Amino acid sequence: MQQIGKNQLSILIIIFLIGSTPLFELGIKAKQDAWIAMTVAAAAGLLLTVMYIRIQKRAPEAGLAELYMMHFGKWIGGAVGLIHACWFAYESMRNVRDVGELTMMGLLTLTPKWIVMLLILSVSAYTVSKGLEVFVRIVQLLFPVAALSYLFVILLLLISRLPDISRLQPVLENGIAPVMKAAFPDLLSFPFGQMITMLVFWKYVHEKKIIGRVSYWSQAGVSLFLILMNMLIMSVLGPELSSLSALPLLEVVQLIRLANILERLDVIVTLLLFIGLYVKMTALYMASVFTFSAVTGIPYRHCVMPIALVIYASSFLEANNTYHIWIGLDVTLKIVPLLQVALPLLMLAVGIRKKYKDAKIAV
Repeated sequence: MQQIGKNQLSILIIIFLIGSTPLFELGIKAKQDAWIAMTVAAAAGLLLTVMYIRIQKRAPEAGLAELYMMHFGKWIGGAVGLIHACWFAYESMRNVRDVGELTMMGLLTLTPKWIVMLLILSVSAYTVSKGLEVFVRIVQLLFPVAALSYLFVILLLLISRLPDISRLQPVLENGIAPVMKAAFPDLLSFPFGQMITMLVFWKYVHEKKIIGRVSYWSQAGVSLFLILMNMLIMSVLGPELSSLSALPLLEVVQLIRLANILERLDVIVTLLLFIGLYVKMTALYMASVFTFSAVTGIPYRHCVMPIALVIYASSFLEANNTYHIWIGLDVTLKIVPLLQVALPLLMLAVGIRKKYKDAKIAV
Protein backbone atom coordinates (compact mmCIF):
# COMPACT_ATOMS: atom_id res chain seq x y z
CA MET A 1 0.00 0.00 0.00
CA GLN A 2 1.22 3.50 -0.86
CA GLN A 3 2.11 5.69 2.12
CA ILE A 4 3.11 9.30 2.63
CA GLY A 5 4.60 11.11 5.64
CA LYS A 6 3.30 14.07 7.63
CA ASN A 7 5.63 16.58 5.92
CA GLN A 8 4.56 15.31 2.52
CA LEU A 9 0.90 15.67 3.53
CA SER A 10 1.52 19.23 4.69
CA ILE A 11 3.23 20.24 1.45
CA LEU A 12 0.52 18.55 -0.64
CA ILE A 13 -2.22 20.48 1.20
CA ILE A 14 -0.34 23.78 0.88
CA ILE A 15 0.36 23.56 -2.86
CA PHE A 16 -3.04 22.03 -3.62
CA LEU A 17 -5.00 24.76 -1.83
CA ILE A 18 -2.83 27.56 -3.19
CA GLY A 19 -3.01 26.24 -6.75
CA SER A 20 -3.53 29.25 -9.01
CA THR A 21 -5.64 31.08 -6.40
CA PRO A 22 -3.22 34.00 -5.67
CA LEU A 23 -3.13 34.89 -9.37
CA PHE A 24 -6.76 36.03 -9.17
CA GLU A 25 -8.48 38.59 -6.97
CA LEU A 26 -11.14 36.36 -5.43
CA GLY A 27 -14.01 38.00 -3.59
CA ILE A 28 -13.86 41.08 -5.82
CA LYS A 29 -17.64 41.47 -5.43
CA ALA A 30 -16.82 42.93 -2.00
CA LYS A 31 -14.47 45.46 -3.69
CA GLN A 32 -11.78 46.71 -1.27
CA ASP A 33 -13.18 44.38 1.40
CA ALA A 34 -12.27 41.29 -0.65
CA TRP A 35 -9.61 40.36 1.92
CA ILE A 36 -12.26 40.39 4.67
CA ALA A 37 -14.43 38.06 2.60
CA MET A 38 -11.40 35.80 2.16
CA THR A 39 -10.84 35.83 5.94
CA VAL A 40 -14.45 34.90 6.69
CA ALA A 41 -14.41 32.10 4.08
CA ALA A 42 -11.08 30.81 5.45
CA ALA A 43 -12.52 30.56 8.97
CA ALA A 44 -15.55 28.68 7.63
CA GLY A 45 -13.22 26.47 5.59
CA LEU A 46 -11.35 25.45 8.75
CA LEU A 47 -14.67 24.40 10.29
CA LEU A 48 -15.35 22.30 7.19
CA THR A 49 -11.96 20.62 7.63
CA VAL A 50 -12.79 19.87 11.27
CA MET A 51 -15.90 18.07 10.00
CA TYR A 52 -13.90 16.15 7.37
CA ILE A 53 -11.37 15.05 10.01
CA ARG A 54 -14.17 13.88 12.33
CA ILE A 55 -15.56 11.74 9.52
CA GLN A 56 -12.13 10.37 8.60
CA LYS A 57 -11.38 9.36 12.19
CA ARG A 58 -14.34 6.95 12.14
CA ALA A 59 -12.47 4.77 9.64
CA PRO A 60 -8.82 5.90 9.30
CA GLU A 61 -8.06 3.24 6.67
CA ALA A 62 -11.00 4.26 4.45
CA GLY A 63 -11.02 6.72 1.56
CA LEU A 64 -13.91 8.91 0.46
CA ALA A 65 -15.66 6.17 -1.53
CA GLU A 66 -15.41 3.68 1.34
CA LEU A 67 -16.75 6.30 3.77
CA TYR A 68 -19.76 6.89 1.53
CA MET A 69 -20.50 3.15 1.38
CA MET A 70 -19.96 2.78 5.13
CA HIS A 71 -22.47 5.54 5.93
CA PHE A 72 -25.05 5.18 3.14
CA GLY A 73 -24.80 1.50 2.25
CA LYS A 74 -23.17 -0.30 -0.66
CA TRP A 75 -25.52 0.79 -3.44
CA ILE A 76 -26.41 4.36 -2.45
CA GLY A 77 -22.91 5.02 -1.16
CA GLY A 78 -21.39 3.54 -4.30
CA ALA A 79 -23.61 5.72 -6.51
CA VAL A 80 -22.64 8.83 -4.53
CA GLY A 81 -18.99 7.79 -4.80
CA LEU A 82 -19.28 7.55 -8.59
CA ILE A 83 -20.91 10.99 -8.71
CA HIS A 84 -18.04 12.41 -6.68
CA ALA A 85 -15.48 10.66 -8.93
CA CYS A 86 -17.13 12.35 -11.91
CA TRP A 87 -17.02 15.68 -10.08
CA PHE A 88 -13.29 15.30 -9.36
CA ALA A 89 -12.77 14.60 -13.07
CA TYR A 90 -14.82 17.68 -13.96
CA GLU A 91 -12.78 19.89 -11.62
CA SER A 92 -9.58 18.48 -13.13
CA MET A 93 -10.94 19.24 -16.60
CA ARG A 94 -11.44 22.88 -15.59
CA ASN A 95 -7.74 23.14 -14.73
CA VAL A 96 -6.77 21.50 -18.03
CA ARG A 97 -8.88 24.07 -19.88
CA ASP A 98 -7.35 26.89 -17.79
CA VAL A 99 -3.86 25.80 -18.86
CA GLY A 100 -4.92 25.82 -22.50
CA GLU A 101 -6.62 29.21 -22.36
CA LEU A 102 -3.95 30.97 -20.32
CA THR A 103 -1.11 29.56 -22.43
CA MET A 104 -2.76 30.87 -25.58
CA MET A 105 -3.45 34.27 -24.01
CA GLY A 106 -0.03 34.93 -22.54
CA LEU A 107 2.61 32.62 -24.02
CA LEU A 108 2.09 30.53 -27.14
CA THR A 109 -0.52 32.54 -28.97
CA LEU A 110 -0.11 30.62 -32.25
CA THR A 111 -0.05 27.12 -30.74
CA PRO A 112 -3.35 25.21 -31.02
CA LYS A 113 -5.10 24.90 -27.68
CA TRP A 114 -5.72 21.18 -28.13
CA ILE A 115 -1.97 20.47 -28.26
CA VAL A 116 -1.26 22.41 -25.05
CA MET A 117 -4.06 20.62 -23.19
CA LEU A 118 -3.01 17.23 -24.56
CA LEU A 119 0.57 17.74 -23.39
CA ILE A 120 -0.28 18.88 -19.86
CA LEU A 121 -2.87 16.12 -19.44
CA SER A 122 -0.36 13.52 -20.69
CA VAL A 123 2.13 14.63 -18.03
CA SER A 124 -0.62 14.48 -15.42
CA ALA A 125 -1.78 11.02 -16.57
CA TYR A 126 1.78 9.68 -16.39
CA THR A 127 2.08 11.02 -12.83
CA VAL A 128 -1.23 9.47 -11.78
CA SER A 129 -0.22 6.10 -13.25
CA LYS A 130 2.89 6.12 -11.02
CA GLY A 131 0.85 6.52 -7.84
CA LEU A 132 0.51 8.89 -4.91
CA GLU A 133 4.05 8.52 -3.56
CA VAL A 134 5.64 9.65 -6.84
CA PHE A 135 3.18 12.54 -7.15
CA VAL A 136 3.90 13.77 -3.63
CA ARG A 137 7.66 13.64 -4.29
CA ILE A 138 7.13 15.83 -7.36
CA VAL A 139 5.12 18.27 -5.24
CA GLN A 140 7.99 18.32 -2.72
CA LEU A 141 10.38 19.29 -5.52
CA LEU A 142 8.06 22.03 -6.78
CA PHE A 143 7.35 23.47 -3.31
CA PRO A 144 10.66 25.39 -2.85
CA VAL A 145 10.37 26.82 -6.36
CA ALA A 146 6.85 28.11 -5.69
CA ALA A 147 7.68 29.38 -2.18
CA LEU A 148 10.80 31.26 -3.29
CA SER A 149 9.01 32.71 -6.33
CA TYR A 150 6.14 34.08 -4.24
CA LEU A 151 8.62 35.44 -1.67
CA PHE A 152 10.62 37.11 -4.45
CA VAL A 153 7.50 38.76 -5.90
CA ILE A 154 6.35 40.03 -2.48
CA LEU A 155 9.80 41.47 -1.69
CA LEU A 156 9.99 43.24 -5.06
CA LEU A 157 6.53 44.74 -4.55
CA LEU A 158 7.53 46.09 -1.15
CA ILE A 159 10.88 47.42 -2.41
CA SER A 160 9.12 49.10 -5.34
CA ARG A 161 6.67 50.71 -2.89
CA LEU A 162 3.74 49.82 -5.13
CA PRO A 163 1.26 48.81 -2.39
CA ASP A 164 -0.85 51.68 -1.06
CA ILE A 165 -2.85 50.81 2.04
CA SER A 166 -5.36 53.60 1.29
CA ARG A 167 -6.73 51.47 -1.56
CA LEU A 168 -8.09 49.06 1.07
CA GLN A 169 -10.20 51.84 2.58
CA PRO A 170 -12.90 52.56 3.56
CA VAL A 171 -13.31 49.27 5.41
CA LEU A 172 -16.84 47.80 5.23
CA GLU A 173 -18.05 50.83 3.27
CA ASN A 174 -21.28 49.06 2.30
CA GLY A 175 -21.64 47.00 5.48
CA ILE A 176 -21.13 43.31 6.05
CA ALA A 177 -23.68 42.09 3.46
CA PRO A 178 -21.39 42.34 0.35
CA VAL A 179 -18.61 40.58 2.28
CA MET A 180 -20.85 37.66 3.25
CA LYS A 181 -22.24 37.46 -0.29
CA ALA A 182 -18.70 37.25 -1.71
CA ALA A 183 -17.59 34.70 0.90
CA PHE A 184 -20.56 32.31 0.63
CA PRO A 185 -20.75 30.12 -1.28
CA ASP A 186 -18.08 31.21 -3.79
CA LEU A 187 -14.94 31.66 -1.66
CA LEU A 188 -15.90 28.81 0.67
CA SER A 189 -16.29 26.48 -2.31
CA PHE A 190 -13.07 27.63 -3.98
CA PRO A 191 -10.49 27.10 -2.67
CA PHE A 192 -11.26 26.08 0.94
CA GLY A 193 -14.06 23.59 0.29
CA GLN A 194 -11.74 21.64 -2.00
CA MET A 195 -10.13 20.22 1.14
CA ILE A 196 -12.70 17.43 0.78
CA THR A 197 -10.28 16.00 -1.80
CA MET A 198 -7.97 15.11 1.09
CA LEU A 199 -10.54 12.55 2.28
CA VAL A 200 -9.30 10.46 -0.64
CA PHE A 201 -5.64 10.75 0.41
CA TRP A 202 -5.68 10.79 4.23
CA LYS A 203 -5.93 6.99 4.34
CA TYR A 204 -2.42 6.80 2.84
CA VAL A 205 -0.78 8.87 5.58
CA HIS A 206 1.54 6.70 7.65
CA GLU A 207 0.95 8.46 10.98
CA LYS A 208 -2.84 8.63 11.29
CA LYS A 209 -2.85 10.42 14.66
CA ILE A 210 -1.25 13.58 13.30
CA ILE A 211 -3.51 14.03 10.26
CA GLY A 212 -5.76 16.55 12.02
CA ARG A 213 -2.97 18.69 13.43
CA VAL A 214 -1.00 18.77 10.17
CA SER A 215 -4.10 19.55 8.11
CA TYR A 216 -5.27 22.38 10.38
CA TRP A 217 -1.87 24.10 10.54
CA SER A 218 -1.29 23.70 6.80
CA GLN A 219 -4.69 25.11 5.93
CA ALA A 220 -4.29 27.98 8.42
CA GLY A 221 -0.92 28.88 6.87
CA VAL A 222 -2.39 28.81 3.36
CA SER A 223 -5.31 30.97 4.51
CA LEU A 224 -3.01 33.65 5.90
CA PHE A 225 -0.94 33.60 2.71
CA LEU A 226 -4.00 33.93 0.45
CA ILE A 227 -5.35 36.82 2.56
CA LEU A 228 -1.96 38.57 2.30
CA MET A 229 -1.82 38.12 -1.48
CA ASN A 230 -5.40 39.35 -1.78
CA MET A 231 -4.51 42.49 0.19
CA LEU A 232 -1.32 43.06 -1.82
CA ILE A 233 -3.06 42.87 -5.19
CA MET A 234 -5.87 45.16 -4.00
CA SER A 235 -3.45 47.67 -2.47
CA VAL A 236 -1.58 47.91 -5.80
CA LEU A 237 -4.41 47.91 -8.35
CA GLY A 238 -7.41 49.06 -6.33
CA PRO A 239 -10.91 47.55 -6.65
CA GLU A 240 -11.69 48.95 -10.12
CA LEU A 241 -8.60 47.66 -11.93
CA SER A 242 -8.66 44.37 -9.99
CA SER A 243 -12.20 43.66 -11.16
CA LEU A 244 -11.32 44.36 -14.81
CA SER A 245 -8.13 42.27 -14.98
CA ALA A 246 -8.20 38.59 -15.96
CA LEU A 247 -4.91 37.95 -14.11
CA PRO A 248 -4.45 40.70 -11.50
CA LEU A 249 -1.16 39.30 -10.16
CA LEU A 250 0.29 39.42 -13.67
CA GLU A 251 -0.77 43.08 -13.95
CA VAL A 252 0.85 43.80 -10.57
CA VAL A 253 4.14 42.13 -11.49
CA GLN A 254 4.28 44.04 -14.80
CA LEU A 255 4.30 47.30 -12.79
CA ILE A 256 7.57 46.41 -11.03
CA ARG A 257 10.46 48.59 -12.22
CA LEU A 258 13.75 48.62 -10.33
CA ALA A 259 16.62 50.83 -11.57
CA ASN A 260 15.44 50.29 -15.17
CA ILE A 261 17.05 46.84 -15.00
CA LEU A 262 14.69 44.49 -13.20
CA GLU A 263 11.36 44.39 -15.03
CA ARG A 264 9.13 42.16 -17.16
CA LEU A 265 8.86 39.45 -14.53
CA ASP A 266 5.95 37.77 -16.31
CA VAL A 267 7.92 34.52 -16.42
CA ILE A 268 7.67 34.17 -12.63
CA VAL A 269 3.88 34.49 -12.69
CA THR A 270 3.73 32.02 -15.56
CA LEU A 271 5.86 29.55 -13.62
CA LEU A 272 3.63 29.88 -10.55
CA LEU A 273 0.56 29.46 -12.72
CA PHE A 274 1.76 26.20 -14.26
CA ILE A 275 2.94 24.76 -10.93
CA GLY A 276 -0.38 25.52 -9.24
CA LEU A 277 -2.54 24.26 -12.08
CA TYR A 278 -0.48 21.10 -12.58
CA VAL A 279 -0.62 20.11 -8.90
CA LYS A 280 -4.33 20.82 -8.53
CA MET A 281 -5.21 19.15 -11.84
CA THR A 282 -3.23 16.02 -11.00
CA ALA A 283 -4.54 15.77 -7.42
CA LEU A 284 -8.16 16.00 -8.60
CA TYR A 285 -7.50 13.56 -11.47
CA MET A 286 -5.89 11.11 -9.03
CA ALA A 287 -8.80 11.53 -6.59
CA SER A 288 -11.21 10.68 -9.42
CA VAL A 289 -9.21 7.57 -10.36
CA PHE A 290 -8.88 6.35 -6.74
CA THR A 291 -12.58 6.95 -5.99
CA PHE A 292 -13.77 5.25 -9.17
CA SER A 293 -11.45 2.31 -8.50
CA ALA A 294 -12.68 1.94 -4.89
CA VAL A 295 -16.33 1.84 -5.99
CA THR A 296 -15.96 -0.48 -8.99
CA GLY A 297 -13.09 -2.67 -7.78
CA ILE A 298 -11.17 -2.05 -11.02
CA PRO A 299 -7.40 -1.63 -10.38
CA TYR A 300 -6.67 2.08 -10.36
CA ARG A 301 -4.01 1.86 -13.10
CA HIS A 302 -6.68 0.48 -15.45
CA CYS A 303 -8.80 3.58 -14.77
CA VAL A 304 -6.12 6.14 -15.60
CA MET A 305 -6.51 6.27 -19.40
CA PRO A 306 -10.33 6.05 -19.62
CA ILE A 307 -10.72 8.92 -17.15
CA ALA A 308 -8.01 10.90 -18.98
CA LEU A 309 -9.99 10.51 -22.21
CA VAL A 310 -13.16 11.73 -20.46
CA ILE A 311 -11.30 14.75 -19.01
CA TYR A 312 -9.73 15.63 -22.37
CA ALA A 313 -12.95 15.24 -24.37
CA SER A 314 -15.02 17.26 -21.90
CA SER A 315 -12.48 20.11 -21.91
CA PHE A 316 -13.79 21.07 -25.38
CA LEU A 317 -17.46 21.29 -24.37
CA GLU A 318 -17.28 24.97 -23.41
CA ALA A 319 -17.34 27.17 -26.50
CA ASN A 320 -14.93 29.89 -25.35
CA ASN A 321 -13.04 31.21 -22.33
CA THR A 322 -15.80 33.65 -21.35
CA TYR A 323 -18.31 30.81 -21.16
CA HIS A 324 -15.72 28.65 -19.36
CA ILE A 325 -15.20 31.31 -16.67
CA TRP A 326 -18.94 31.93 -16.33
CA ILE A 327 -19.64 28.22 -15.81
CA GLY A 328 -16.81 27.97 -13.29
CA LEU A 329 -17.53 31.05 -11.18
CA ASP A 330 -21.29 31.54 -11.54
CA VAL A 331 -22.63 27.99 -11.89
CA THR A 332 -20.16 25.46 -10.52
CA LEU A 333 -19.54 27.29 -7.24
CA LYS A 334 -23.28 27.33 -6.54
CA ILE A 335 -23.62 23.55 -7.01
CA VAL A 336 -20.46 22.20 -5.40
CA PRO A 337 -21.55 22.96 -1.77
CA LEU A 338 -23.84 19.93 -2.12
CA LEU A 339 -20.72 17.75 -2.26
CA GLN A 340 -18.49 19.82 0.02
CA VAL A 341 -20.98 20.67 2.77
CA ALA A 342 -24.34 18.88 2.47
CA LEU A 343 -23.08 15.30 1.96
CA PRO A 344 -20.40 15.48 4.71
CA LEU A 345 -22.98 16.91 7.11
CA LEU A 346 -25.29 14.04 6.22
CA MET A 347 -22.46 11.55 6.80
CA LEU A 348 -21.73 13.15 10.16
CA ALA A 349 -25.40 12.93 11.15
CA VAL A 350 -25.73 9.31 9.98
CA GLY A 351 -22.63 8.34 11.93
CA ILE A 352 -23.90 9.96 15.13
CA ARG A 353 -27.29 8.26 14.73
CA LYS A 354 -25.62 4.86 14.19
CA LYS A 355 -23.53 5.30 17.34
CA TYR A 356 -26.62 6.31 19.31
CA LYS A 357 -28.57 3.25 18.08
CA ASP A 358 -25.66 0.93 18.84
CA ALA A 359 -25.42 2.39 22.35
CA LYS A 360 -29.15 1.76 22.95
CA ILE A 361 -28.82 -1.83 21.76
CA ALA A 362 -25.84 -2.38 24.09
CA VAL A 363 -27.84 -1.07 27.05
